[in-house]
Amino acid sequence: METTQIAFILFPKVHLQDLGGPAQVFFEAAELGKGRFKTVFASPEKMVVSAQGLPFSGLAPLERLSLKPRDLVCIPGFDYKSFTEGEMDAVIDRTGEWLREQRNKGVFIASICSGALALGRMGLLDHVECTSHWKCLSYMKNHFPKARVLENRLYVLDKGIFTSAGMTSGIDMALALVERWRSPLLAAKVAQEMVINVRRAETKEQKNIFLDFKNHFNAEVYRAQEILANRLEAEFTISDLAREMNLSGRHLARLFKNHTGQTIQAYRDHLRLEHGEQLLRHTEMSVKEVAAACGFADPRQFSRLWTRERGCPPGVFKINARKSG
Repeated sequence: METTQIAFILFPKVHLQDLGGPAQVFFEAAELGKGRFKTVFASPEKMVVSAQGLPFSGLAPLERLSLKPRDLVCIPGFDYKSFTEGEMDAVIDRTGEWLREQRNKGVFIASICSGALALGRMGLLDHVECTSHWKCLSYMKNHFPKARVLENRLYVLDKGIFTSAGMTSGIDMALALVERWRSPLLAAKVAQEMVINVRRAETKEQKNIFLDFKNHFNAEVYRAQEILANRLEAEFTISDLAREMNLSGRHLARLFKNHTGQTIQAYRDHLRLEHGEQLLRHTEMSVKEVAAACGFADPRQFSRLWTRERGCPPGVFKINARKSG
């Protein structure tokens, strides 16, 4: 399999999170996937200073990049105010012709967060489904009327152009691309290496993108959630969890409910169904295999819980997901 080159193009006042998250995903994918991704960093400017004040030098000039079809050019987000006040028009316009040439020869194009504004200004989002940070959506609808701007999407993959919402959603989109171009297993290994949950689905609402039921500050409950996320197997019980944390079961149950609003079992079921959804959507595993992978000793238990929570049997969901995807 050929190595996919990922070229990050840095504009002035780039946001570090928008750059660092996806770059780390592809770096880990290269480390764990036998070097099948290569990241490079380039800019139309000789030197770029991030929005947070960190300077970047030694960036490759655009004309020195040699990209082939199915490589990826990624535009991380930048300071929104600077863009809307026209400070970035000149550098974006200088880059536009080069980026359109890459698009015409079959290179994929991606943006993180406000990076979609640059693509919109270049005309690359015309008649393309796309998204951006929720703060940018009204601007995009008003200034890029040909773009098919979607709300409440973490990322959108359409016609070889991939756009994502704010900040950490770039990690989700990068994981989705690793999964699509390589395998779900490699994406899961990357997520594990980066100590994050399995990537969120593209349809998750943007304003709810921070980790569900983790908007608290209790270290013990957070640790319990992390252990549960990594121990979905059926034989791992709630009693095992309490012993691993050196807490009584009663104390842990009370602590967990007070800080999350959910019982441990309900939260665990939530994790298992989320994992099951990813497997049903993106793998060839049977419902029985998915049930086992999600920690259900009896696939009928998985099917009953899924149907109760999702309104249809998992097999029907899998068929519909394939039709729509």
